[in-house]
Amino acid sequence: MVVKHRAVLLLAGTVLGTSVLIGAPALAQDAQNQQVQSQINSLQQQLRALQSQIKENEKVAASTQRAVENLPGGLYNAAPAGAPMVTKGPPSWFGGVHISLAGSFLAMEGAWRQRNEVSSGASDPAFSALPFSNTPLYTQNETRFSAQQSRVTLEAKGDIDPAQHLLGHYEMDWLGAGVTANSRESNSYNLRVRQLFFEYDNDNSHFHFKAGQMWSLLTQERVGMMGAENTPLTIDAQYVVGFNWARQPSVRFVEDWNKIAWFGFSIEAPQTSLSGSLPAASATFPYVVNAANNCNNSGLLDSATYCSNDYIPDFIEKVALDPGWGHYEAFAVQRWFADSVSPSTTPTASWSTKTTFAWDVGGSVLLPVVAKWLDLQGSIMYGDGGGRYGSSQLADSTYGSTGALAPLTYLSAMVGFVAHPIHGLDVYGYAGQEQVNANYFGGGSSGYGNPAANNSGCLLANPAYANNPGGIGAASFNSPITAGTCAANVQRTQELTIGFWQDVYKGDLGRVRVGLQYEYVRLTAFAGSPTASAAPAPSTPNQGLTPDNNIVFFSLRYYPFN
Repeated sequence: MVVKHRAVLLLAGTVLGTSVLIGAPALAQDAQNQQVQSQINSLQQQLRALQSQIKENEKVAASTQRAVENLPGGLYNAAPAGAPMVTKGPPSWFGGVHISLAGSFLAMEGAWRQRNEVSSGASDPAFSALPFSNTPLYTQNETRFSAQQSRVTLEAKGDIDPAQHLLGHYEMDWLGAGVTANSRESNSYNLRVRQLFFEYDNDNSHFHFKAGQMWSLLTQERVGMMGAENTPLTIDAQYVVGFNWARQPSVRFVEDWNKIAWFGFSIEAPQTSLSGSLPAASATFPYVVNAANNCNNSGLLDSATYCSNDYIPDFIEKVALDPGWGHYEAFAVQRWFADSVSPSTTPTASWSTKTTFAWDVGGSVLLPVVAKWLDLQGSIMYGDGGGRYGSSQLADSTYGSTGALAPLTYLSAMVGFVAHPIHGLDVYGYAGQEQVNANYFGGGSSGYGNPAANNSGCLLANPAYANNPGGIGAASFNSPITAGTCAANVQRTQELTIGFWQDVYKGDLGRVRVGLQYEYVRLTAFAGSPTASAAPAPSTPNQGLTPDNNIVFFSLRYYPFN
């Protein structure tokens, strides 16, 4: 009996265990199905919410469209409150454009001058405006600090196709000052355009085009003719006596022959630097002359200076060679000077325009005499009316005997070297000279460099400066004791300069450079006539009118993108 009960219990346990084993997977499957169904229900809820949001957005967009269509003229940028901001991605060409800030730098610079030029950390005015001993500036030292040479350069370039290329270049600094700019409390000097141009290059036709404000075509380049200017390495922003250059609006056309020979033509903005004396209307000079006008400050020109009456642009042609060793250039310039003249004997006579043609030729060489270690260079320019294309800014022209402008014969020359004795160190030196010939007529002081011009007050102390701080700026450098006693027409400028740049850091964060420059400048004025009784006896053929200046520049620059 006991055995029988044990058999029954064993059989029941077996059946129960088998049932559990068979039913367990079914129970697990039911739990999994419930979880999947829960996820499906959640996704359906999210989908319904998304559909509802889409419908709401469509309503807002339709409302915005109706509001825009009903806007009055001139309010196209308005949008109702709460409307979504309309955005647009970059144009399709953006990905193919390379943008660079190379050439930008932050500068802390300064200058010490033996003679006070009332100048910033860069040389301004130009080298032909040194003080004579008739002013207290001659015996004053000058120390100036400036960050105005700091520069921002932005360049964008891309390819139309493998043979055609476009480039845009924008370069600016703060080396400018409007009539209200000063450094008494806040240095409020103006942002200034250095270069602003676009360029097109075609490799198949070897044609190049450039338009905007840029370096003049006659500026020496290191290679080619399209933007590798060989500017002196000086800290002085006026560069070097004898260096020929300008930055001005122009249109340039260039053709190259396998990048070995280059042929260029440029149409450039004209201006005439006029100096000398115009006699009063008389029987021997029966004219009245309008040679220049004050610039119009009500427009975009500065009324503190003058605008010459040019009406034909300057034309410049240039040939350059890159034969494999060195770079060689030759150029020619054609200029036209214009003024308005009226006969003084006929008050009702109309004005007429008189035009004078002027020309200049020049050239330069750049020679890598020791590869990667020493470069030598030289340049020369000669002709009529080329003064404004030199760093000294000597006069282009003066007044002629008929009232027309008379060009001054101009000659400039410069030689220099740049050495790289060790890595990161650049040492440079330059020597240059610029001069103009006299051009005058009749007696008195007519024209430029007239030996009858009264220079008797150029070496005498000028009491007009005493206790008159405002008079220093108003009277300029060589204000005479009495009107007309210091004509001081500049004949020649000369300079010798040497300096260096040393990298103190160059790495992933850019480059830091320190520079030091010494500069000796001297000018020579035409002698004129010492007619005043108080004038000192002439001690030299030009009455000692040879002021000079010793100048030391320093610079610390950070190039974040170089």
